[in-house]
Amino acid sequence: MMRYRKLGRTGLVVSEIGLGGGGIGHVWGETTDEEIGETIALAMREGINFYDVAPSYGNGAAERNLGRALLEAKEHRGEQMLVATKVSLSENDLSDIPAAVERGIHESLERLRRERIDVFQLHNTITPERGQYRRSVSVEDAMLAVETLHRLRQDGLTRFVGITGMGQAESVRGVLRDGSLDTVQVYYNLLNDSAARPLPIGSSLHDHGQLLTLASDLGLGVISIRNLSGGAISSALDREVDPESLVAQDHQRAATLRFLEADGVPLSQWSARFALEQPAVSTVVPGVKNAAELADQIAAAELPPLGEAELGRIDVLREGDFGVRQNGDRVL
Repeated sequence: MMRYRKLGRTGLVVSEIGLGGGGIGHVWGETTDEEIGETIALAMREGINFYDVAPSYGNGAAERNLGRALLEAKEHRGEQMLVATKVSLSENDLSDIPAAVERGIHESLERLRRERIDVFQLHNTITPERGQYRRSVSVEDAMLAVETLHRLRQDGLTRFVGITGMGQAESVRGVLRDGSLDTVQVYYNLLNDSAARPLPIGSSLHDHGQLLTLASDLGLGVISIRNLSGGAISSALDREVDPESLVAQDHQRAATLRFLEADGVPLSQWSARFALEQPAVSTVVPGVKNAAELADQIAAAELPPLGEAELGRIDVLREGDFGVRQNGDRVL
């Protein structure tokens, strides 16, 4: 049976397992619109009430697919589902950030067929200066975008506002401290738990800056993302990826964790259970693309926590970056 948690101080109550939008936007491997419809229908039947999408997931496909499915399910509480989406600023948008953010919410509302977003979020990585990572904006840019998010909230176009908490850790922390936000998306999984504790000395992995602790202190709702690292923490990759990408390297690292499957529980489920063990986490939003993948993640909520012996073995592997040093500081 699905369990629920408070989304920070928003007053919203969300399902522990949500539905991420990458898969239903045709981003993570092959799927069909029919499979996507079945996945969203299963989510509603199983009590999932939180759906996190973005325009960048399939060039609007995730928003369109979700909007259509929820409209068709209106008599079955489709209108009661909580929908979060995002705006991602391109280089061209930076000349007029407020206009780009406002344009983004109106385009998303049209694709989602809704009059209001429940949570509207900035989707760029945040760094001290523009362009230091892919899609990164400066702290100043991010704060201007956040100011616009708040204005859209006052206008009644969104209930709550947040950011994707990725980029240079101290820059992200600064926006969280100063932005009067409601939510933050936090990268957290079995292979990189630096949102909860410091990385080992000498680690080559990206530091997510213990954002979970800060989010908890600030009363923010935490949306846990990338618990499967784009499908890397699963039995097999479902698509071709750049061998130098974080997904490819994380899939190599994940091989060191196969001991967790000794009792027949797949690694993908343990990674969701691992995220749910964090008290600061409100919901985990895996980017599944079909009903089988969603059922796998729902089952994770029923697992017991990992034991001390298993966590101890993970800590030993963590000291050596799970056998694969990161080539460059990759955040995605």
